[in-house]
Amino acid sequence: MRKTFVSVMLVAAMLVALVGTASAEGEKIYFIVKATESDFWQIVIDGGRTAGEEFGVEFISQAAPTEADVAKQVAILETAIGDKPAAIVLAPTVEDALVPGIEAATAAGIPVIVIDSQASTDQYVSFLASDNVQIGRIAADKLAEAMKEDFGEAKGQVAGITFMSGVGSLERRKQGFMEQIKNYPDIEVVDFQDAQGKQGQTLAIVQNFLTTYPDLKGIFANNQYTGDETIRALDMAGKKDGEIATVVVDAGPLEVEGLKTGLTDFMIVQQPWKMGYMGVEYALKAIKGEQLEKFIDTGVVAISPAMMESGEAEEFLNPVEFYKNK
Repeated sequence: MRKTFVSVMLVAAMLVALVGTASAEGEKIYFIVKATESDFWQIVIDGGRTAGEEFGVEFISQAAPTEADVAKQVAILETAIGDKPAAIVLAPTVEDALVPGIEAATAAGIPVIVIDSQASTDQYVSFLASDNVQIGRIAADKLAEAMKEDFGEAKGQVAGITFMSGVGSLERRKQGFMEQIKNYPDIEVVDFQDAQGKQGQTLAIVQNFLTTYPDLKGIFANNQYTGDETIRALDMAGKKDGEIATVVVDAGPLEVEGLKTGLTDFMIVQQPWKMGYMGVEYALKAIKGEQLEKFIDTGVVAISPAMMESGEAEEFLNPVEFYKNK
């Protein structure tokens, strides 16, 4: 009798699991990121799309052309809610503007998974992101390390660049950097400029840094746009390996090239492919009613030229190809 009872229970458990899996088939999930023009976001989308294909869901990816077009992202979210999907995965461009949409989706019974950047509400299921304050802290430590390597000591003037004020992830990176750099009393942050969400603006900012602060020893650029343009500006200025310590975030083409030429000392990379994949995976869990943690840290890695040469960084620099071959 006991064996029969156990068998029945096992069959019942298997049926529940199958029903849970089947319920994911054909579900519509909107995947809304910040911009279509960024390599970073294309990698995030690829991770989400891969998960969508594996789990058999209808994956709808949308984004504004640029991160500066906040109104467009708000409109995309409103349209997505009107389509009544099973879930929404969202990377909010700014903390406040997307709040009404997030709360409206939640009120309509649509689970929202937030990725990459925080929103000023707790009316979502889970938030999957890198610890952006920690990114800033790591950047400060690595900038000091690079200065010590280049100049023999962590001492002198440094400057920072953020792509756009008000963006949650970037504000936290700046916060972490400014807090951690205080541990190096001989390092002076002479300026921290805002590129105002405009591509090309960082070129002018870096050129101005080099003119205004001729003894500048280091630069921190806190995302791909600012990082790529910082490396380009340093190259245009004729800077060579060891002349200025540079720490950048993400893995844009010029940032990566800088690792080869020596203009990039450290490149702090998130795991965008993993973030995209997990966004869809957690959306499906939310659809099934699973209890999920409010915050999931997707992790970061600081890549040096040595890691790149050894091949150790391949998973983080070419995640689309890396995971395709898994």
